[in-house]
Amino acid sequence: MCVFVYTVDNKTEPVANRAPMRFTEVYLGKVEVMDFRKNSRSELGTRTATLNRLGVQKLRRNWVYLDI
Repeated sequence: MCVFVYTVDNKTEPVANRAPMRFTEVYLGKVEVMDFRKNSRSELGTRTATLNRLGVQKLRRNWVYLDI
């Protein structure tokens, strides 16, 4: 799984003065089926899967870039 975390300036006006998008974190790690939890299907949505707590910890140990 690869995750990119970024910040975006969507408030500064005029738009031409906004700061560029900036990556703050990048993670790249191998996750497996047991690293996910299943989320119930809502009335209007589809069934999804999300990393569980241990899966998130596993992914975060495999950081590629951290802007600290």
